Amino acid sequence: MNPMGGQKGSALVVAMLLLVLLSAAGMYVVSRSAIPSGDASHPFHRAAVARNMARAGVHAAVARLPETPGEGIPYRRRLPVGPNLSGQYSVTIRKTGRETVSGERGTVSALETYEIVSEGSVPGFPSGTARIRAEVRYGPRPSSSPRATIRKWEESSPG
Repeated sequence: MNPMGGQKGSALVVAMLLLVLLSAAGMYVVSRSAIPSGDASHPFHRAAVARNMARAGVHAAVARLPETPGEGIPYRRRLPVGPNLSGQYSVTIRKTGRETVSGERGTVSALETYEIVSEGSVPGFPSGTARIRAEVRYGPRPSSSPRATIRKWEESSPG
C-alpha cells in the first residue's frame, strides 16, 4: 500500500517549476543591469569607438605610406559605426628620419622613419579623444617590395 497516495513524483514537478521561475527572474535581473548592452549613447561604448577610430587612423596612414598629405598637416575622416553613431579620426604624419642600408649584392636602400599621430573621437563625447602615437619604418627589404614596420605604439584612451 502506498502511503503517499497519488502524489508520486510531485516534488520533482514542484522543483522544476521553481527552477524555471528562478531562472526567469535571474535573466530579468541580468537584462536590467547597470551597464546596458548595445546602447550607443553609453560612455563605455563611445570610448571604445574613439579608441578604435584612432587605431583605424594609424592603420590607414601606414597603408598609404610613403604618400603623405603634407608634412604635419592632419587629414580627417568620418566613418559611420552604427545606425545613430559616427566616429572620426584625425591623422598627422611627419617624416622623422632616413637611414641608408646596404643589402645583398651591393644594393643600397633607404629606410624612412615616420611618426604617425592619430586622434579618434565621437561627436558629443565630452570625455575627450583617444590618441595613438606610432613610429613606423618604411622601405624595401632584401629581395622584396617596400613595406612598413611598426616599431613603437603608444595609446592613451579617453578619460
